[in-house]
Amino acid sequence: MSGFFRVFALLLAVAIAVGIGAAVYNAGVTAGLAEAAQQAAASGDPLPVAPYGYGYGPYWHGPGGWGFFGFFFLVLGLFIVIGFVRMAFRGGRGHGSGPGGGWGGDRHGRVEEWHRELHRREAGEGQPSTGT
Repeated sequence: MSGFFRVFALLLAVAIAVGIGAAVYNAGVTAGLAEAAQQAAASGDPLPVAPYGYGYGPYWHGPGGWGFFGFFFLVLGLFIVIGFVRMAFRGGRGHGSGPGGGWGGDRHGRVEEWHRELHRREAGEGQPSTGT
């Protein structure tokens, strides 16, 4: 199995475990709240009303109170995650595709070899070499 599929399988297993854990936790909280409400109603005491929390209520501007600019932070985070995934599977900036291996490589040596090959062709010294 290749490295990509191993990492993908590991991330999928972690996501499934987190999903199951969150579902079990939420089920427990819901059951606890329902039981607490029944006990409070049976006691005859008035039920307290909670005030609006920070960032919620009539002046709610989205998650974290950032308003419309929260969208830009979401997009920025998405680009950062995509960059990390590209670095993990492609080896960073120096190992890309293209002439010279992306940003680095032996580009100068290849240009020199190409230059010599053109002079050999002009002089008619034989067939062009296959090169590396």
